[in-house]
Amino acid sequence: MTSCAVISAIVCVLITTVAVIVAFATPNWVKFENLPVVDQPDSLCDCANCECGLWLHCLGGFTDDGSIDNCRWFFSNDFRIEKKLPSWFKAVQGLMSCAVATSLLSLLIGLFSLCCYCRSCSAHQAAGVFINLTFLLLAVAVALFGAKSHLDYDIEVEASDDSQVVSIFGWSFWVAVGAGGMALISSVLYICVGRKDDEYV
Repeated sequence: MTSCAVISAIVCVLITTVAVIVAFATPNWVKFENLPVVDQPDSLCDCANCECGLWLHCLGGFTDDGSIDNCRWFFSNDFRIEKKLPSWFKAVQGLMSCAVATSLLSLLIGLFSLCCYCRSCSAHQAAGVFINLTFLLLAVAVALFGAKSHLDYDIEVEASDDSQVVSIFGWSFWVAVGAGGMALISSVLYICVGRKDDEYV
């Protein structure tokens, strides 16, 4: 019978995976409003009024009908925006791509361990390794994005009341931060499950 710790670990991995995919896919890592026109060519996503993600930016957010007609992919127009992005931003794109893959692997291995039991191998330890790797990838991606965005583009945690110019971290960034926390919790749970497995061997 599956223990409560295993179920808790798998639920945490599921939450982590969903959060990583949401952060990875949504265009809300940074929000810009009323940037001066002179600064626009140097803005992070090549826009003055937009919400910027890892792969696209949207002018004024999503439309009322939920379509992304007002969004521009970084890869469109012969990779025009992607070519302008700094190398650290491309590193964050790669780190988040790997985090999506490792969180999905951890979830699949964890679910597989529920229906299959192997005495010579520990699926829980494998799932724990992948979710631990997910935590490391997320931690580096969030720290790199947060530090470089603040230092290079003056992006703040919240907008000041007296300024009309807004450059703040969006909710997708905070979802990635939360996903990192959930990955850490999942990793600790899998360490506990792995120790229990060792006791029964």
